[in-house]
Amino acid sequence: MIRKTQVAAGLAIMAAVCAPGIASAQDQTRLGAFKFWSAFTANAPDGKVCWAATAPTSTDYAGDSRGDVFLMVSMWPSRGIKNEISIISGYAYDEKETALARIGSETFTFFTSTDGAWLETRPEEASMVRSMKAGAKASVSGVSSTGARSNDTFSLIGFTAAFNAAQKACS
Repeated sequence: MIRKTQVAAGLAIMAAVCAPGIASAQDQTRLGAFKFWSAFTANAPDGKVCWAATAPTSTDYAGDSRGDVFLMVSMWPSRGIKNEISIISGYAYDEKETALARIGSETFTFFTSTDGAWLETRPEEASMVRSMKAGAKASVSGVSSTGARSNDTFSLIGFTAAFNAAQKACS
């Protein structure tokens, strides 16, 4: 296990810079749109952050209202982070449950905190990025704090180009 405490520190920053339409102290720049994905960069208090993000192409959620949903990969050079994969669910997760992402025959397990989910280790992140580059879609499931289940599908078309653009901006 790595960084549940690191995640808590970055959660507020990512919420501010990743949610469209939110004015914040960080100036975010859209690097480009690549099919279903976009790439961004911003200045965070501890240095530059870059990310590739997408919204679901389809969703199944029978719970109460839900906010914006994203799948993203972030780069934080000042923290030595290259492939931080996260899910923003648009609802408060049941933190006793994990979120799951499926790409082809591979399944990745995420720990949850508030409305975010992250992989436990850097090797898992590198493995999932490889799968995202090779795959066509990612299916993500989770459980809200009220017990409602979500199933979101994200297209991976354009992921590699958006990831490369974000990576280049933070190199």
